[in-house]
Amino acid sequence: MKRLLLLVSVLTILLAGFTVQPATAQSSAWTAEYFNNTALAGPPVLVRTETSPTNEWGFGSPGPGVLADNFSARWTTTTFLNAGNYLISVRADDGVRVYVDGVLYINEWHLATGRLYQATVPLGAGNHTFVVEFFEASEVASLIYNFTLQAPVPPPGTPQARVTAQFLNVRSLPNASSAILTVISQGQIFPVVGRNFNSSWLQLNVNGTLGWVNARYVAASNITGVPITDASTPVPPPPIGATATVTAYVLNVRNAPNPFTGVVLTQITRGQVYPVIGRNLDTSWVQVNINGLIGWVRSTWVALTNIASVPVTSNTTNPSQPAPVNTFATVRAYFLNVRSQPFFGAPVLAIISRGQTYPVIGRNANNTWIQVNIGGMLGWVRSTWVIVVPNLANVPVTG
Repeated sequence: MKRLLLLVSVLTILLAGFTVQPATAQSSAWTAEYFNNTALAGPPVLVRTETSPTNEWGFGSPGPGVLADNFSARWTTTTFLNAGNYLISVRADDGVRVYVDGVLYINEWHLATGRLYQATVPLGAGNHTFVVEFFEASEVASLIYNFTLQAPVPPPGTPQARVTAQFLNVRSLPNASSAILTVISQGQIFPVVGRNFNSSWLQLNVNGTLGWVNARYVAASNITGVPITDASTPVPPPPIGATATVTAYVLNVRNAPNPFTGVVLTQITRGQVYPVIGRNLDTSWVQVNINGLIGWVRSTWVALTNIASVPVTSNTTNPSQPAPVNTFATVRAYFLNVRSQPFFGAPVLAIISRGQTYPVIGRNANNTWIQVNIGGMLGWVRSTWVIVVPNLANVPVTG
């Protein structure tokens, strides 16, 4: 009996110091097994510990001894979770399955290109085992896995934001270079508790964590009375004199009045108003002051006031499209997003398909993204997912 009491006392002391792992963190240690076939058959050719099933392999191999095509993989982890409903979101190229405690919640074992799959999983408090299985047939390989607690839906009429992007980073500050606190997924709804001065970033309460998201990737409602909680950026005074009011949903601000060679400095959004400090010869571009950042915008995408007295600060006119460089890109993926800017979070302008070929008119500095002309519409695609002929040597850097 004394031994039993002693054991109970020791367990009580140990449990008193135990900290429950946050539900959104899940586990950072997964056992990854890779197979040189698409059926997870036989012994794995590579076993290692990874922080997450999320991987962007492109056309490459996952690791030593693993084929670049026709491979499969399995990730396994066990983690302690609080009770609640959880959302699993995966985007796969090609097939994916997700098990929780032996129950199959996502079963999409087929060819696919970047499809998003989601499942809500009710879990009790305790340890739970997760298994993610994946196979790649050919061409591009990628898997994005996200696991979050499903927060209660905010009451109707309260400030809230529904995620419209497949995956959205929640950051510590209202800028794209600040630390990522967590990742939320398409369809999730969270309370809006703050905003920056122009509402281009919103502060959300994500299961008790306060963080910032880019407002372009959520559908926000009832935010008129939401307070400005970004103390890092002072509210600018209303501009006087010549002004430009943005009429496009999103507008690039460039370092020169040229859509082909001007580098994008930032983006501004519909309804924002900025002072105009200059223009080019035919007023096809105007120079604006964005809280101290000086840049150029296309005048067709802003409403101008008092422009007649604005000085000419660039002896240029609207440039025509540069001469073709006789370089073409043929799509290798089954489907490929064409984006407005050369990064994964940029809005999708169109989707093109395998085998289609388009003229290449630009690239970014490290050739990871190329700019193509799709029937007069200019957009960006990831260079790993196209075949470029002959090469990018004569293609100008445009982004």
